Amino acid sequence: MVTLEQTLQTTHDWAVDRIHTLCEENIEDARAIQSEFCEWLNTEIPEHEIFSLEFLGEGDDLRSS
Repeated sequence: MVTLEQTLQTTHDWAVDRIHTLCEENIEDARAIQSEFCEWLNTEIPEHEIFSLEFLGEGDDLRSS
């Protein structure tokens, strides 16, 4: 099972990689993604508040009750 920390790292890495790719293609799109993820990419923020919702889908305990 993938942990929340792994998911956050994957998302962070994707955003950074995408920004680098778009800098070569379309700087406006790169700026848009940087703006969307600015808090995550700011190294001056020591901790972030992360809210995570449990998946509600087929077969989970919350839907079947």
